[in-house]
Amino acid sequence: MCRAIFVLLGLVALISSSVLPLSATAQAVPDRGVSETQPSAVAPAAAPSMPYWREIRLWPEDSPVLQAGIAALAHEDWALTHPSILVYRPAEGSARSAVLVFPGGGYKALAIGPKSTLGLYGSDVCKWLTDAGITCVLVKYRVPNTGCNWNPITKRHESPAIPMALQDAQRAMSLVRYNAEAWGIDPNRIGVMGFSAGGNLAVLSSTEFASRRYAPADAADQVSIRPDFAIPVYPGHMTMEHKNRRPRDSAAARELNTDIVVSAAVPPTLLIHAKDDPVDPVEYSEIYEKALREAGANVRLIRYETGGHAFGVRQQGTDSDRWTRDAMRWLDEIGMGE
Repeated sequence: MCRAIFVLLGLVALISSSVLPLSATAQAVPDRGVSETQPSAVAPAAAPSMPYWREIRLWPEDSPVLQAGIAALAHEDWALTHPSILVYRPAEGSARSAVLVFPGGGYKALAIGPKSTLGLYGSDVCKWLTDAGITCVLVKYRVPNTGCNWNPITKRHESPAIPMALQDAQRAMSLVRYNAEAWGIDPNRIGVMGFSAGGNLAVLSSTEFASRRYAPADAADQVSIRPDFAIPVYPGHMTMEHKNRRPRDSAAARELNTDIVVSAAVPPTLLIHAKDDPVDPVEYSEIYEKALREAGANVRLIRYETGGHAFGVRQQGTDSDRWTRDAMRWLDEIGMGE
């Protein structure tokens, strides 16, 4: 969703910097100032549909990765410079699977404010997953302009010099897999899910796993960063249009984005898209599905006649309302949801 411009969420609240190992007591205090439209000095009036278990920073304060990001985002008024994960745990009957969820926002913001179709702090999508016995990890990756994004001044798509969003996604996978046993998770049942720009991040996470986009720093960075499955939901930034190929409807512009390198090693992938999406057209998922299929990867695309864009997990009386049931059925089929 490169063309969408969002004003960034408020600054992230300070949390414990301890990540290795994780033995702190549970925390369920929401961030302050999270909004989809404007920063705020106070917590939003809306309440999350469920509390998270704990919030953990992705990087130690002295991490070169974190400090480089702080420097790169210094000129941004409302930058999220300290990324973190919110861990939501199932109450009982755990399937020992986990899903890392990447919210959308055009790589300009994180759409987890009071009006989000994922719920405040992603709590609605995480409630759906935890109700099914799956641990949900909401990834608050750094923004803005930390992935492919639309510059309204130059009227061009731009890619950052430092791929901070992907760095954060890879680090989040490392931390979850490293701490899997302590959290009651099978380290071989950890997948990714993303929405819009977050869907693009899920695609990048599930294709660019052979090497990290940062220098390993600790024991967590020694584990595999390959997801065991991926569910990109109406993913954006999928074609060469986002490398500024013109005209937009040309064959060259409609080729798969060269940032996405497919192979048979890509984990099982379920693509979710509505045919009437006016922002990220269904063609984006169709092009990716074709490339994965030709590479020999396990892929399925489910198209819904209606649903538009950014439907999240909110019921809206459209065909896309059933996508969560379809996704859970697919997870059962590949042995990740049982």
